[in-house]
Amino acid sequence: MKDTLRLGRIAGVSVGLHWSLLVIAGLLTAGLAEGRFPGEAPGYSNFEYVGAAAVTTAVFLACVLAHEVSHAVVARREKIGVDGITLWLLGGVTRMTTKVMTPEAELAISGIGPLTNLVLGVVLGGAGIAFNAAGISPLLVDILRWLGVINVVLAILNILPGAPLDGGRLLHAIVWHRHGDPLRATRVATRAGAILGAVLIGIGLAEFAFGTAVGGGLSLVLIGWYLRVGARVEEAHAEAQHALEDFTVADVTTRDPLVAPGWLTVAEFVASRRTSLEEALPVEDRDGTLLGTVSARQLRLVPRGRRTTTRVGDIVRPLSGVPTFGTAEPAAALLDRTAADDDGLALVLDADRLVGAVRRRDLARVTVRNQASATADARAGSCQSSS
Repeated sequence: MKDTLRLGRIAGVSVGLHWSLLVIAGLLTAGLAEGRFPGEAPGYSNFEYVGAAAVTTAVFLACVLAHEVSHAVVARREKIGVDGITLWLLGGVTRMTTKVMTPEAELAISGIGPLTNLVLGVVLGGAGIAFNAAGISPLLVDILRWLGVINVVLAILNILPGAPLDGGRLLHAIVWHRHGDPLRATRVATRAGAILGAVLIGIGLAEFAFGTAVGGGLSLVLIGWYLRVGARVEEAHAEAQHALEDFTVADVTTRDPLVAPGWLTVAEFVASRRTSLEEALPVEDRDGTLLGTVSARQLRLVPRGRRTTTRVGDIVRPLSGVPTFGTAEPAAALLDRTAADDDGLALVLDADRLVGAVRRRDLARVTVRNQASATADARAGSCQSSS
């Protein structure tokens, strides 16, 4: 997930937010200002309610950020690379660039997030109780109570046993520790996530149908849908990693790929192509210098009136922004360092010289072939044992 707005760095980790978070922040502020606070703490002006709601929303988002930062801090302590944190509609995502190597490390990384929310919930809720006993502002008391309750709710939701929630990672760590098989653990955690998602969708639809909690029902449906989609993606990623674990980049590379001449104009290049333009290509200059990549989308974005004067080399995605690999690197690394845009294209280099390219569809073919072979071997073994 790409950041819409970069916020800076916290504890050495880049932090950004996705546009969807602005939507939920606006809805939350409006709901607190118009519904919750006037009902629980009457007697204040509309301006005070809006101000209190805005501050509450900001503190709530800070609590979500604290959850993700705690993941990142513990991950780095466990020698796991962290690319950044993105806050979005359903919370936050901490992007890790290297695999967790032990179930103990995964347990620590996954458990710290919900624990952070639980501690925040106890502290904020306790402050609300203390302020209420002291007769301090009812509006401030309600702010603290709401923040306390919502943090405890976040802690509970996050430890539900299903991927991609923290609880799913905790379940993964436990199964991995018990059986010593991370792939088996992933299958257990992701299937638990899919089941949990289906249950939440069912409850949400029932609440919506019977009118008992329209907003809450739709929220449950959204969370359930997210869990099911996330679980499927995570299981597919783990299966692909397992299928590729014995391969190097050289094994999945397309040698001597088609290269776009950077010195041609966009019009000349498009006219010279006899194959589909619906793919990204590496771009080289006349002297063989690798410039980067160009995609069909980049070509289409060049205005028609400028296509006869704009060179392909003028619109390339620079090499610094393109995933590059050596032939000896593990093929599974391609899954984590290539993106869906530009067809998941990665360039394979040998001493800065282009020797090949890999696309996500190449990885998919190897994965399917390897999984089919494993299934056939398993069936053959079953037949031999039965005979």
